[in-house]
Amino acid sequence: MPSSRRELQHEPVPPLDAGERGTVRRRSHPPGREGGVAVAVPRTAGTPAQHAAAGMPGDRPDDRTEEANHMDIIGRARELAALRRAIDRAPGAPPDVVLHGDSGVGKSALLRAAIAYAGERGIRVLGGSGFESEARLAFAGLHQLLAPVLEYLDRVEPFHRDTLRRALGMRDGPAPDRLAISVASLAVLAAVAEDGPVLIAVEDAHWVDRPTREVMTFVLLRLRAYDLRAVLTRRSLTATEHVTPGVHTLEVGPLDDEAAGRLLDLLHPGLPPSARERVLAEAAGNPLAITELPQSFVGVEPPAGASLRTRLETGFANRLLELPPRVRTTLLVAALNGDRSHHRAELSPYELLEAERAGLVTRDSTPAGLRFRHPLVRSAIVKTASPEETREAHAVLADRHRADPELRVWHLAAAAAEPDERVAAEIEKAARAVSLRGGGGPAVKALRRAAELTPDSAARAARLERAAELAGESGQLTLAQDLLDQARHHLGDPAGALATRARILMLRDGDLDAARRLPRGTPGAGPLVRVIAASYAQDPKEWEEVGGVVAGCDDELARLLHDVFTGRGSAALVRAALDALPADAPPGRVAALCRAAAWMDLLPGCRDRVRALIDGGSGRGAVTHAATGHWLAAHDHFLAGRWEAAESAANTGLDLCVRHDLGLLAHDLRCSLGWIAAARGDADGAREYGRTVERWAAPRGSGLHLSLSARNLALAATAHGDYDSAYAYWTSISPPGVIPPYVTYTPCAVFELVDSAVRTGRTAEARAHAAAAAGLAERAAPRLRMHVLAAQALVAPEEEAVPLFRAALALPGTERRPFDHARVRLALGELQRRRLRPGEARPELRRAADLFAGLGATVWRRRVEQELRATGVAVTRRPGAAHGLTSQQLEVARLAASGLSNKDIGERLFLSSRTVGAHLYRIFPKLGITSRAALRDALRGDAVN
Repeated sequence: MPSSRRELQHEPVPPLDAGERGTVRRRSHPPGREGGVAVAVPRTAGTPAQHAAAGMPGDRPDDRTEEANHMDIIGRARELAALRRAIDRAPGAPPDVVLHGDSGVGKSALLRAAIAYAGERGIRVLGGSGFESEARLAFAGLHQLLAPVLEYLDRVEPFHRDTLRRALGMRDGPAPDRLAISVASLAVLAAVAEDGPVLIAVEDAHWVDRPTREVMTFVLLRLRAYDLRAVLTRRSLTATEHVTPGVHTLEVGPLDDEAAGRLLDLLHPGLPPSARERVLAEAAGNPLAITELPQSFVGVEPPAGASLRTRLETGFANRLLELPPRVRTTLLVAALNGDRSHHRAELSPYELLEAERAGLVTRDSTPAGLRFRHPLVRSAIVKTASPEETREAHAVLADRHRADPELRVWHLAAAAAEPDERVAAEIEKAARAVSLRGGGGPAVKALRRAAELTPDSAARAARLERAAELAGESGQLTLAQDLLDQARHHLGDPAGALATRARILMLRDGDLDAARRLPRGTPGAGPLVRVIAASYAQDPKEWEEVGGVVAGCDDELARLLHDVFTGRGSAALVRAALDALPADAPPGRVAALCRAAAWMDLLPGCRDRVRALIDGGSGRGAVTHAATGHWLAAHDHFLAGRWEAAESAANTGLDLCVRHDLGLLAHDLRCSLGWIAAARGDADGAREYGRTVERWAAPRGSGLHLSLSARNLALAATAHGDYDSAYAYWTSISPPGVIPPYVTYTPCAVFELVDSAVRTGRTAEARAHAAAAAGLAERAAPRLRMHVLAAQALVAPEEEAVPLFRAALALPGTERRPFDHARVRLALGELQRRRLRPGEARPELRRAADLFAGLGATVWRRRVEQELRATGVAVTRRPGAAHGLTSQQLEVARLAASGLSNKDIGERLFLSSRTVGAHLYRIFPKLGITSRAALRDALRGDAVN
């Protein structure tokens, strides 16, 4: 659906003749208005084939059949009935129909019949068509869909308005998140539907750009809630092609023998019996073939045994060769432009009539003037042109699209016949601009073409390596390796190629050994990759070797990350590096610094950067950085107490990693999901994530993943009072009295390890560990200082412990870490109760209970309630909030109690069925029930003790 093509609006629709669509229509129209979806019955001079091909009953284009107000498409009663039911929103009928079938089978005729039917009922029509030439332009189709209704942007929320304007290139800014674009698009369409019913009609949907297709799928699944319906056409589905559940497809097959014979007799009356049988046999019920094959028996014959598609293209090519060169050139430019011809003034009326009589184009009432009768006409025109003619046509289009650099670059690339540094540099510049807007996939293709056009071997290799880097970031890891192999044949930078290859192996396969081994022996090869690989391996010998590499390199970022990961970095240096980042900094640098910020507990100040990573790469851009952004967002949300948002971010990132085979980052996100499960007290969930992570991480030597899994299992054990298991898990990460600098997050395990040691009678070990952590408090972020002070309070004499706890809770910003804050409040309350000071214990415990309830940490809240009862407080649970459900969980529970399925709940709440199931999995134990049947009583409070 490119933006330049005329939208399918509520107006008379240009005629599509039966030759193209295999249909016959008889319909009256007001004088001077064009209409119809198929050819009218020929009534005047000229051959029937010419009339059918040109969509005219006679020689005059405006001569239309006006005999009846009834439409009859031969052999398509079933399909028409389905379309009418969808448009009428009949009870039980789906509001969307996706017509698919072979070329020439009549899908477009049915679409236009649907448009006409909608028009008769006063239904507004929005949509357009997809074109191969614009399939690479992100959101070109969405622009076409929404262009006629842009005034409705003022009716939606400012956030939706800003999102769409950035996505459609109407405002500067980073590419928005795909979900935000989908929701905003639905909001605009819903606003249009408030003024009256709307039909979304899209032709050749398979050529619509992928980002728009994702948005359209989102919209199709949510039509029922609004006065919207949709009809789309696309090529045949393949046996292995996935169809989104909830999208309704209808295959348009060949005509049966009786209908095929009727159509042939109508279009080509008087054929000799032998010719008639031959046409019907070769056409096999395809309406376009029935129209065109009788004319392909003369002229250039297709190869023996040629497919029907080849036969039809050959027939169109035969007619094209009969046209004057000037007309062929104009049609070639239009075909390569992927749009209706914009050259009506360049063709005289006689020339235009010649093209129409040849059955290649049909005129419409728009300024564009004409359109191709069928996609096979376009492909026939392109295949018939010589290479020189094709290059000249692309050069014309490159000049015409100067205002659209992204489109211009493709025509420049196609117009170049030999290496040309000027053209290559312009393509590279456009590719850089595309990649910064989140178009990593298109940028890779552009850079490959730029490399082909680069005369200098070194520059060619550099462009191939940059393409490989972008391919790796966009999840195309196999392509990235192929590009690196090509670059090796040129005089490229071997260090850069080795670094990119090492990064690919690490991200895709978790091959930390290769990531360490490949850059060895090549000076300056990938110090940053070496640092990140070492942070996962957590091997002291590796860190020692990497320290030597980093000390001798000129990569400041690698040195900074090395210091952060080995415990020698400072928050001030990380903040300074983040502040110094320009707005257009490469996403790889942003992602690396944000990862350092996570280590230093500085993520709240990086939220705009993290959002930019996600928005810029979630579609076809830097997918690896987007996945990192989701992990960072999940980490930040968890610490900030937004556990639902954390889970959503982690699941979104995990889906992205699974789709793009990013094994390393996928297990980062599984660790995050296990962390959330453990904090909620979901021990089974934490163990399941732990088993998955450990099976993958152990053979690869990923100490970071093993440590994070152990952290999650320890936290789950602590939640349920199993302190012996918790101690075993914590000490597997950090031995008592030892805080290894190369093991990530060990400082944040100080409080947990000391707590489990104290509760299991290991006092000496607890004191040793608290003493070892004392030096951390001087340079750590507030959250870590809180952990250290609380750990010291656990082993201090009672008269010293309370001031230490209060000092920990008084640190600036600790309230913004509610789970950590509540844990320390609980420890202080427990201490005061043991000191027989219930009056001082109760405020601490009540605050902890409120914090845990707000988080949905039900197991922890129950522990606090037990402590409150021990202080003499009668604890009663309030209906609704007291069982620990979040607002979204409560809504899911209510809908499930009403009898809705997971799928129905997901459609209402804009959640996936899997997310709804995950909510219910956590809701049942919180309510103390085991089935949906008990939900209603539980929500009334009957099941709450």
